[in-house]
Amino acid sequence: VEKRLIEINSIFQATDVQFNKFRNSIFQVAKETGQAFNTVAEGAAELARQGLSAEETAKRLKASLVLTRISGLDAEKSVKALTAAINGFTSAGLNANQIVDTAFAVSAQDLAEAFSRAGSTAEDAGVSFDQLLGLVTAVEQKTARGGAVIGNAFKSIFTRLQRGTTIEELKELGVQIDASMSGVQKLSALSSAIENIVDPTVVSKIKELAGGVFQINVVSAALK
Repeated sequence: VEKRLIEINSIFQATDVQFNKFRNSIFQVAKETGQAFNTVAEGAAELARQGLSAEETAKRLKASLVLTRISGLDAEKSVKALTAAINGFTSAGLNANQIVDTAFAVSAQDLAEAFSRAGSTAEDAGVSFDQLLGLVTAVEQKTARGGAVIGNAFKSIFTRLQRGTTIEELKELGVQIDASMSGVQKLSALSSAIENIVDPTVVSKIKELAGGVFQINVVSAALK
């Protein structure tokens, strides 16, 4: 235990008083989450490497270990998944507890993997944390694909829908879409257009423009 604590503080470089307080907090986290100290120390070290303060590390540590218990991810992956979600939606001002407390309709592991891949791209496209959560959940329920696959798909979809050339081609096919729309508004515009198009070739072309050949299944599930 002392060896692990010394390793962690070699990253923090905290004073004795600061680190004693942190040490007490991580023992408390281990007790409250039912995790072995080695697991807690692994998560603490990973957070420390991200340049967080001892105080902020203690806050995120508990949330990460809760995610470990409900998702099956190890401590290191839980820390990275949580960090990706927080950093991916910086404008939303989310904290670790808000993310972990979300009532997931699919596995926490799949959501963590999806957010780590699509979070920042989604935010750039004006998609909120809750909206991406809903999209990933809906698509997984319809396609049974894993979080990593869905996350990469949405990363591709939101990127394509921000391109001026894609928007112009979609307009030519009858989609009421423009660059000022958010990613969800653009998906909604695609859905509305498809409802009124009887030619399956045109429908397929719209979906292909939105997601590319390899993401058509995810596009279809999202539009539904």
